[in-house]
Amino acid sequence: MNINHIAGSLDNIKFVAIEAKYGDKWVLCLHKRRHKWECPGGHVENGETPLTAAKRELFEETGASEYELIPVWDYECFDDGKFINNGRVYFARISKFENLPENEMERIGFFGEIPENVTYDRNEMIEMLHNAEKYASAHFE
Repeated sequence: MNINHIAGSLDNIKFVAIEAKYGDKWVLCLHKRRHKWECPGGHVENGETPLTAAKRELFEETGASEYELIPVWDYECFDDGKFINNGRVYFARISKFENLPENEMERIGFFGEIPENVTYDRNEMIEMLHNAEKYASAHFE
């Protein structure tokens, strides 16, 4: 279970997720071991800010080199009622890619519709993608 908050309202962010678009297509990463599509993201390393982690993860997992990146919400993550960590979700509008760096992602894909083969709950993923784009839209006006 996740409880969402306004971006920047939580401290001690341990994880970032990036909902990314290139033109009118969603950018997803195919994980090498899981063989499923997912959004870029990962852990905030020691000494990093959440924004620095989001930029690093976006490049490492997609090769995105030019983009606009907007924080859209923070969340508290619980499992079986036990607090796990705080996270921050970003929306990225990508304009340029470089070669995909060597990492846990096999390749990236561009999707008008989210594929069935995703790592997490597909319906929740679709809702999160659309909400991130909607919340970030005010920034792009």
